[in-house]
Amino acid sequence: MLKIISKISMILFLCAVPFLFYGFGAETLRTLSSMSLTDARPLAFLVGAGLFFPFHFVAKRIIPATWSYLQTLEHELAHLLIGLLFLKIPIGIRVSAHEGGEVRQIGFGTTGQTWVTLAPYFFPTVSIFVVVVAYFASFDTKILLGFLGFTTAFHLITNWAETSFRQPDLQKAGILKTLLILPVMNLICYGAVFAFVVGSSKDFGKFWTNGFAETVNVFLKIWR
Repeated sequence: MLKIISKISMILFLCAVPFLFYGFGAETLRTLSSMSLTDARPLAFLVGAGLFFPFHFVAKRIIPATWSYLQTLEHELAHLLIGLLFLKIPIGIRVSAHEGGEVRQIGFGTTGQTWVTLAPYFFPTVSIFVVVVAYFASFDTKILLGFLGFTTAFHLITNWAETSFRQPDLQKAGILKTLLILPVMNLICYGAVFAFVVGSSKDFGKFWTNGFAETVNVFLKIWR
């Protein structure tokens, strides 16, 4: 039964992809259009993102093993955290600097497995964690925004640099589902980060409600 529900929910999501892309795309464009480089918030974020590149260049040469280990750790944590959303209990995690990593989970068969498999390629683990903590703790400083820029650049560069259809994760999820899911989920996740950067915790919450509202509105307009 769970397997059938999982397949039906995936089909419904894939059918909703164009509507989600429009809804959250419109909200992301609104967010970006309100961004000003004279504003201290996005400036702090961009400075943090900019600092990542020389740090990345130096770290790869001075501490290559440690840097590779951290990249693998972030990758595996994405699998683990998205797995928890589908009630998959982690029973082991292996992380290495040169031989990749693995998360072992149990619970509910293959339910949500596509999401767990693709998680590192759309879910900026540390960045979303920072935003969620700031949202609930009402903690919002320029230093935090700079760190958020750094972690966002970290995810973009280290995860997308290794992305290709030869990747076992992408082959396991299936090329068609990968092509449909990753663009819209990256749009949503990074749009949420940008909403927090441009505005505040309040704007982060509005991004989700407005994005879903736009998605429903365009769906209703088409089916009326």
